Amino acid sequence: VNSNSVKASFSQYNDQVDIAGPGVNVKSTVTTSSGASFSYATWGGTSMASPHVAGVAALIWSHHPTKSAAEIRLALECSAVMPQQYGNDVRNNDVGYGVVNAQNALDMLNSGDFSSCTGAAAPTMAPTPFGCSSVEDIMEVRIKTDQYPTETAWILTNTCSNTVVAEAPAGSYTTRNQEYSDKICVPPGGRYSFEITDTFGDGICCSYGEGFYNVLKNDVSMIGGGQFGTDETKTFGQCGPTPPTPAPQTPPTPAPQTPAPTSAPTPAPTSAPTPAPQTTAPTSAPSSALTPSASPSPSPSFSCPDGQVGFTLTLTTDDYPEETRWVLKQGNQWSTGTMIASVDYLTTYTKPQATYIENLCIEENETFMFRIFDKVRDGICCNHGKGEYSLALNDQEIHRGGEFNRKEQTKFEAISSYSNTNAPPGIKVVTEPKGGNLDSSNEDEEEELSSKLPHN
Repeated sequence: VNSNSVKASFSQYNDQVDIAGPGVNVKSTVTTSSGASFSYATWGGTSMASPHVAGVAALIWSHHPTKSAAEIRLALECSAVMPQQYGNDVRNNDVGYGVVNAQNALDMLNSGDFSSCTGAAAPTMAPTPFGCSSVEDIMEVRIKTDQYPTETAWILTNTCSNTVVAEAPAGSYTTRNQEYSDKICVPPGGRYSFEITDTFGDGICCSYGEGFYNVLKNDVSMIGGGQFGTDETKTFGQCGPTPPTPAPQTPPTPAPQTPAPTSAPTPAPTSAPTPAPQTTAPTSAPSSALTPSASPSPSPSFSCPDGQVGFTLTLTTDDYPEETRWVLKQGNQWSTGTMIASVDYLTTYTKPQATYIENLCIEENETFMFRIFDKVRDGICCNHGKGEYSLALNDQEIHRGGEFNRKEQTKFEAISSYSNTNAPPGIKVVTEPKGGNLDSSNEDEEEELSSKLPHN
């Protein structure tokens, strides 16, 4: 409004306007001479009106710091002055509840009398607590939007039953920098895939705001993030019910002991007994070999039962994602190893330059072999895009790669916490030489030239 409380001709007006502030011909400080000096200029618009309202809010809050944000907002709206030209309006589309007034708002908070509030909304009451049955898990998806909330969408799928559990299409979120929460009751256990997309291709952090996402199961964080491009997919959990938590074991109460009859005291010895000699254990010579750190293992971003270690594969595809597959086996020899997990060509990775994350629980202190394959023998970096992959145990990275020919193998021991070194023990990476094989056999060479996918 201008100095006569008349709405400016350039001002926005609709039913979303809550309050008005001075925004026409307002004096403001400016820099001159490329920032070497300062002066004053006259400006108009929201850039002038918004600081007036924000300043009044800060002022009255400084006098009543224990008040909630809802109470401060209520005081601003209830104490605003409606311009005379609007008569007895309580609220309208031009100025909302009226022009902000600092003294009126402060007086209202000092008195605690809100009886004059006839149109402003009272503070929102706390929502009804969410609950599931005793045989269900609670899945929660938390999203904090960036400056462009309508670009964000996500879908949560139970991959065991191939059913969509919940989703939020693009346009579901409309408020900037706002945290949203969706809770769903799901059967116990299960393996889930969470895909989040951004229609502009810049994720939700950190170019235009500090957005993030977090998926929790029974209040325990499973996955999270925010920095990605067009989309990101992460998986967690395992098919089958979650093992029940064992009931705490209470030791039996010992039976009361009847005191033995008191015997005659034994005479004290005339001299104190000679203490036995103490032999100091020899100090072991320091070993030159690297050993696992004795420090506690960091908590992984997803939970595994006792005796298992969290294994995470993070893979960013190149321009030809359908050419990539991988296999994880347990054992010392590839030909005799036990298959733990794998993905196939063509169907698993379908989006170029997209990041996929796989989380698995594997047996602790066992040996595993991970192989990644490229069907046309040019790896995933760097001829056709900047693809890469990394392997981690309990969130500690053990290998990162992407530049190989047909395949690359990483052999490792599933130790819960490696030493903080550049060469953890038990890690061996072998990249297949051009024209050669990792093994003498061809048991994993289904990507022969007869099925080669040509690049366009």
